[in-house]
Amino acid sequence: MIEDTESVEAYRDRARTWIEANLEPKVPGRELTRAESLALQAKLFDAGFAGFAYPREYGGQGLTFAHQSAFFAEAADYYVPTTSNVSIGMLGPVLLDMASEELKEEHIPKILRAEEDFIQFLSEPGGGSDMAGATTRATRDGDTYVIYGSKIWSSGAATATHALCLCRTDGDVPKHRGLSLIIMPLIDTPGLTINPIHDFTASGSHFCQEFFDDVVVPVTNVVGEENEGWAAAQRILFHERNATVGLGHGIGLTDRGDRRSAAAGTLARAQEMLQLAARRHNDPSVRYLAGRAYAVLAAHDMARQRVTVGQRTGDLVGQWASLLKLGNGILGPAMAELAMAIAGSNGVVWTDDEPGGDQGIAWLSSRGGSIGGGSNEMQRNIVTERLLGMPREHDPSRELPFNEIMRRRART
Repeated sequence: MIEDTESVEAYRDRARTWIEANLEPKVPGRELTRAESLALQAKLFDAGFAGFAYPREYGGQGLTFAHQSAFFAEAADYYVPTTSNVSIGMLGPVLLDMASEELKEEHIPKILRAEEDFIQFLSEPGGGSDMAGATTRATRDGDTYVIYGSKIWSSGAATATHALCLCRTDGDVPKHRGLSLIIMPLIDTPGLTINPIHDFTASGSHFCQEFFDDVVVPVTNVVGEENEGWAAAQRILFHERNATVGLGHGIGLTDRGDRRSAAAGTLARAQEMLQLAARRHNDPSVRYLAGRAYAVLAAHDMARQRVTVGQRTGDLVGQWASLLKLGNGILGPAMAELAMAIAGSNGVVWTDDEPGGDQGIAWLSSRGGSIGGGSNEMQRNIVTERLLGMPREHDPSRELPFNEIMRRRART
């Protein structure tokens, strides 16, 4: 058993020894398959290198985020799991914060060992950014809920085992007060249809739309209290923003070599653009673009490190991840434009042996980082209201019963 007093440096030394003996060094051009990643997560769990800051009673190590950061710093040149960020970095922490003891004991150890893969069902076809306006209904029937409705843009739904689904459980109260967050099993669930959405990057079907035709789920699967799902959903977004920018439980679980991500606003991204620019070193405009990209991304990385330290020491408490998430949402498209300019024609039309072709894919998908996990506009609201203390914009619908909002909408 790991002693509570183990220092970060002692832990780093022990982790380095294990990593060198047990992990595979990275090879350019090779990425782990999903099956390999899941198996590797189980290997880390069995060796005591998973769930670093999770409590021991739920299968974690009971350590700190500093220990987690140390492990992944030592593993930077080795293959580590690439499918764990949503389950371990975002949704496992929500269960820690909000779920009953029974749900924690049932699911968290399996999440940490990759036996269960959790995703989130939040967005709806007609909802836009109004998450509190969810219309998917969960009707109480004794000890179960009967769920009817649809969700969309759900990442990884085609391969996940469970989802945290935000449902309307009371329509006679204001929209923020009648929601419940419910764990929904996804494997062979009667009444559940999952349709992949094929995107234009030709990189697969990461997003899905789901249809619930009287899906039955036990009442005991509620995370938190019935009709208090708004608070639980806010915890999802809090941990999602942390994980997306590499903070909290998401330290080390993002940007493991996927340069197509719009959120890959790190020095590794900048180094890649410098390498592209080196092939066109005689063009001063390209050198300027590469230098500008490096400077901007270096500043953003310093801000990320400042927030990380501030959260660790308690100097920065609250929604600081939203500031970094907003930075990613702005920088992602901007850096994709710069990378395309640096890559030149190779970013538009390329062969397999030409560098720079993946910049075209990055450009096509760059807007995703401005929307996923809360749009740039939502992040600006959070930064101005919760970090800067500016007044909230008035919203008369917050006090109206949800059913009344729907009736008024139907009449217009």
